[in-house]
Amino acid sequence: MLVEITGNPKAIMHYTRYEEEIIQRYGIKLQGWTYEKIMNPSLLSSSLPPLKTLRDALTAGTCKFVKLTASERKKHEAAYMAKIASGEVEVRKRKQRSDAGVSKRSKRARKDDAATSGDEVDEGDEEGVPRCPKSRETIEDSDIE
Repeated sequence: MLVEITGNPKAIMHYTRYEEEIIQRYGIKLQGWTYEKIMNPSLLSSSLPPLKTLRDALTAGTCKFVKLTASERKKHEAAYMAKIASGEVEVRKRKQRSDAGVSKRSKRARKDDAATSGDEVDEGDEEGVPRCPKSRETIEDSDIE
């Protein structure tokens, strides 16, 4: 159902981040969910009557995705931002990279490394990036041994 309404063949249902991943991203809301909170059906109670009610709602079409109008979407976004500001909802943060704070090698360092290794360095372009070591035009007999 989600793929059909979004038109995105890679769209998947995110139960844990429903607000961010479904409502905010696609402007779509799940209407007719038979439980109080939207959560993964595998985590719901194993009591059969509520699960059958949810299954019946899905098959009958009373539980479905509905596209929000522009005004509904703005209203929902304002309410969501208010929840974030009040601390009621925690925004997911990205994990810090393992190489955070490590400086990268500069172009100058690469040029200096090549010069100290004994290789002749072509000065390269205007940025000073060496292209490759120059080869000799001729090879003398004394060089071959």
